[in-house]
Amino acid sequence: MTAPDAGTELDPGRVRPDHEPDTELDPGRTAVGTGWARVLPAGLAQRFEVVRDLTGSGRQGDVYLVRVRDTDEQLVLKAHRPGWRLDERVVDLLVHGRPSRHVVAVHEVGEEDGRWYEVMEHLAGGTLAEWRRRHPAGVDSAVLVEVVRQLAEGLDALHRAGVVHRDVKPANLLIRALDPLELVIADLGISRHLPDGEDFTAANEVGTVPYVPPEFISGGRIVPAFDWWSLGVTVLELATGHRLFEGVDDVRVLRARIGTRPIRVDVADDRVRLLCSGLLAMAPEDRWGSAQVAEWLAGGSPPIAAVPVTTAEEATEPYVYLGEEYRARDLLAATMTENWGVSRAWLFGDDPKPLRRLHEWLEQFPGLPERRRPGRRETEDVKLLHELRAVDPTHPPWYRGWNITPARLPELADEAVRGVGAAGEVVHDLWRADLLPLLATGRPASGAGGGDGLAGVRERWHRAEAESRTLAAAVPDAGARAEVQRVLRQDRTYALSLALLAATATGAHRLALRRTLDEQDRELRLPWFSDLVARAEYQWIAFALIPHATRESARIEAERAQREAYEKWIARTERQREWSRRQNRPQALGYAATGVAAVAVALFALVGFSDVAGVASDAQVLDAWFAVVAALAVVTVAESLLAWDAGGRFHPAYSFLGAGAMALGRVARGLIARRIAVPVVLAFLAVLGLVTVVRPVVAPAVVAAVTVAWAVQRHLAWRAQDRRERDLVADARSVRQ
Repeated sequence: MTAPDAGTELDPGRVRPDHEPDTELDPGRTAVGTGWARVLPAGLAQRFEVVRDLTGSGRQGDVYLVRVRDTDEQLVLKAHRPGWRLDERVVDLLVHGRPSRHVVAVHEVGEEDGRWYEVMEHLAGGTLAEWRRRHPAGVDSAVLVEVVRQLAEGLDALHRAGVVHRDVKPANLLIRALDPLELVIADLGISRHLPDGEDFTAANEVGTVPYVPPEFISGGRIVPAFDWWSLGVTVLELATGHRLFEGVDDVRVLRARIGTRPIRVDVADDRVRLLCSGLLAMAPEDRWGSAQVAEWLAGGSPPIAAVPVTTAEEATEPYVYLGEEYRARDLLAATMTENWGVSRAWLFGDDPKPLRRLHEWLEQFPGLPERRRPGRRETEDVKLLHELRAVDPTHPPWYRGWNITPARLPELADEAVRGVGAAGEVVHDLWRADLLPLLATGRPASGAGGGDGLAGVRERWHRAEAESRTLAAAVPDAGARAEVQRVLRQDRTYALSLALLAATATGAHRLALRRTLDEQDRELRLPWFSDLVARAEYQWIAFALIPHATRESARIEAERAQREAYEKWIARTERQREWSRRQNRPQALGYAATGVAAVAVALFALVGFSDVAGVASDAQVLDAWFAVVAALAVVTVAESLLAWDAGGRFHPAYSFLGAGAMALGRVARGLIARRIAVPVVLAFLAVLGLVTVVRPVVAPAVVAAVTVAWAVQRHLAWRAQDRRERDLVADARSVRQ
């Protein structure tokens, strides 16, 4: 075996100007900005002295060659950016159970000043990325076999330990020794530990393009096949001597190429070509893994999956999109779908030429089905979908980043109900623009399901939406019925999402719903809510009413607590209240006199107005004055009796002034809410003035009768309140005894 050239030995992490693509981070993690000061945390600075900064791009954190102050040993220290957290199960594996000699030796992992750090062995032999650049014609096949043997051993050990690396690339593969060659897999910063049999669905922005597999670009699972694809790209680059898609820097183009078409394996050596073809299979289930690579290393030839070919005819003239020429409709549709936001701006921006050129380009394909045109008021996303279905009616059913299949719709509906991201907007578009029949023609592909069954989902969805409105109108509790009808009417996105979830829910979703409702039922303890939970057909309605039920339960609990506090206050303050009632009778009589004075002013004003008007006779006016005197006498007696009995409790709850102000306030708020306050007041004053002018004696008689009747009503209310309080005191005494 021929060893690689010695060349210039570089420390791990150092890069040349033509550096490797950056690692894309998990959602929620952000790259370290170039203006961020690289400072070794204080606690680490006491133990380590920085020899050299090896950070490079610094996307995940800082990398230093350090000297241990106590021993003078040179190690590599990586301080991750603030907020970055390592998978603690991966940390435990690296520190306490190193799976293979071909995985970097980590001496220590910890947290200092809010930053995770790793201390690992120092490997001065450089990286495979640097080695590849020193071999522009490709690495010798015999050396490649040894590279694959060691890296496959390291990956297999990681996978057997339940770890998926997720960022295997030449820049993360270090050289421990050159003769004999010894390689090490490093940088497990974004690695994930996966328990046996468990797949993790995650967003696709992680890893390094083009080392991420096509199924993960379209939103797939994190499984060991991820790393075997990355190994395949690494081997292909070493065999050819240059990066995959050399010269293409637009990440959108790279992702589209990887996700839509097989990687071309243009390698002269038959054995290496077979290996790369097996590792770069588009479907993860067809991709080579540990067993196939071991067989290949032993000289065998494991089978490889047939490379899919496009069935679409190609156009004579290409359509140029993102700097690339496209002649096949399926590839153009796939690229535009992958870059949804860019495609929307491209076709429906200020420049009409791209859309016009697309229509002209499609004219080269005779026999295409007639294009279903969206309405003029449709959103640009809906219009884009129609254009993409016109380009390739059988393209997998993607819409705004979602693979619209019967299997994925429950997840979409669940996120829409919970208000996650733009899922609600997607559901609303599917309903309003009736997109499911349009998407039903989509075929399945690697990493994406087809549209089979969407027509049935549409029928169930419409049926569930109609049933939800019918059931909402039949909810027994009036308040709950009004609330759920309001939600279904005003929050259409939520209503449609809930109906879609009801129509597509899996057994897991229904079990989760049952558990949620049972927990809420035990916590809220509302009879009407319990009745809904107990009836299977009402369970989704009950779910929609959880916020309302929570508010109602809180209100009832608050009222109960307020009532209990009031009862305790009544029992505690019995003597003080009785003393106040008796001692404050003079003050109560003063309030009563003030109320009588207010009535007197009103009556004097009315009779005086009648006298000035001159419509009534002098005898009628004189009778009215006598009626005023009689009315004031009656009102004075009634108010005084009530004030004497109530004492300190008379004002404001039971006095003419206080109770009158509260009553007028309630009436005024009701009239203002109905926007009829001004007409009602004007009408009342007009009628009162007319009656007073024509029959002045009527006003004092009516005021006296109304005031006395109201005084009696207030007196009865006071006595009832007093009896309730005395009963509460008696109950409290009996409990104490």
